[in-house]
This record gives sequence, structure tokens and C-alpha cells, in this order.
Amino acid sequence: MPTDATQRHENLSRLCQQLEAHAESCGSAFPVSPLALKLSGSLFLAHSRSLEAFSRICQDGSLSSRKKLDAEGTRPLDPNCDECLLGTSDCVFFYVGPFRYPSTNCGLLFTGALEVEHRISGIATPFDSGALINHYFRPDSLETPQEFLARHELPIPEHRDYLGHSMTALFRDPVDYVAGKAPHHPAPIELGEGADERQWTHEVRIPSQVQVRGSVHLHAVFVPLRAVAEASIESLLGACERAGIETIIVNSSHDGEFQALKDRCLVYLQRELYSSDEAAQADRGS
Repeated sequence: MPTDATQRHENLSRLCQQLEAHAESCGSAFPVSPLALKLSGSLFLAHSRSLEAFSRICQDGSLSSRKKLDAEGTRPLDPNCDECLLGTSDCVFFYVGPFRYPSTNCGLLFTGALEVEHRISGIATPFDSGALINHYFRPDSLETPQEFLARHELPIPEHRDYLGHSMTALFRDPVDYVAGKAPHHPAPIELGEGADERQWTHEVRIPSQVQVRGSVHLHAVFVPLRAVAEASIESLLGACERAGIETIIVNSSHDGEFQALKDRCLVYLQRELYSSDEAAQADRGS
């Protein structure tokens, strides 16, 4: 079961103390650098999907949890799925940063204000929770994935304090977190080796449903060129244009659409959140 607000704040305090001690033992920088502070506080919430799923989202006008879709009869829920086992099936998932999930080619970026709106019910973790069942290593083999998850659930938006400190303590450059480059120092949360950047990318979970059409928090939409004429997608893009929400058309081969989506997102984040001069200055100071 999800933790309560008090437990999440206690987790945040404990994990920040753990990270500070870890940074000292690694000889890494502390406290948080100015660029890490800026990035951790301003990174968007990213959600990417396949074209088929994105078309349904455009029709519905919202992102819905697997549990809600099951209740509506839209998409049957396997009771043995990872989200059901972890107790997260009634959540909409986001990454804090660029798009990270492979096998997707459409994406949405929301502002961090979405976290503030859901600060009572929303939850963050400093890793992708979905891999706890079958992919991540856990130091204590007797601890269940559910227990491990509960120990690492953090309040939103306060989890960004931990993110800023980890950008400083673990990475050569805070921009490396955004780019998906591996940390220079191992993270104090042991999850094994060989996983991709989702292992240390912050995840945010919002319960039940998040509005897309008409949302004051939607910031940008990314769609492959081959899909812009599809009726439901064209309708959403038109609504975004009228609302001043930026749309980015991604042109690539079918097989390379996720990489193109990710690359365009990285360029967009650099333009929106930090300049090349800031990145170079951070690199010189590392």
C-alpha cells in the first residue's frame, strides 16, 4: 500500500542524510550546485506512449491509470501485472526529465506545477518503480518489492530537493542526469548494475487520472510526422495550438522513432531550461 504523507517526509529526510554521507565518502560535491538547483526545480514531467495508446489518449482527453481503464471496461487489467503486485495500478506515471521509456514514439511534457496540485496524493521515487518486481537487485532478499518501494516513496514536489542533491553528488555535471549519462559515483540506493537510466531517474505517480485536453499544466506535445493527420491527434494538436501549447513534430524512420523522440526532447529541454553556456560553465566547474 502507498505510504502516508508523514512517512514520505520521513523517507525524504532519511534519504537526504544518506546521500550526504555517501557524497562525503565519495569525495563528491555538496551542497547542491546552482545549475542542479535550477534543473531539479524546473524539469518537466514526461509521459510517452505508443502511437496506438496516444490516439486513445487524444480521444479521451486524459491520461488514466490502468485501474481506471479497467473499471471503465476500456482495457482489462491483469491482476498479476507488476503494477497490481506493487499496488500502483491506480497511478499515472511520469519521469522527471526527458522521455525514458523505450518502445514509445509520442510524448507529453507537463510543468512541475502538476505536482503542487497533487501534493497530498502524489508520490515520487528516485527510480522507476516498475522494475522492482523482476529487474532490480535488492540488498535484502527477504524484503519484498512492496516494502522496498515503501521505504523510498517521497513527497511531491519536495522530492526535487533530493534530485538536486543527487545531481550534484553523483554526476560529473547536473546536465548528465538530463542527458541520461550514467552517474560518476554509484548511487547510495543499491539496485544492481546493468540497468538503464530509469534506474536513477525520478518517477512521479499521480492517482487515477490527469487531464490532457484543456490542462493548464500541459507544456508541449511530441508527435511523429506520420501521425499528425490522424483525426484524434490532429484535433488535440489544433486545441494545443489555440491554447499556446507547443507541438513538436518528430520526423524519423519508424524503427528510430523513440531515439528521435528522446533527442528532440533533449534539444527542447536545453532551449527551455538551460543554455549551452550554462552547461559548459557547469562542466568547467566539475
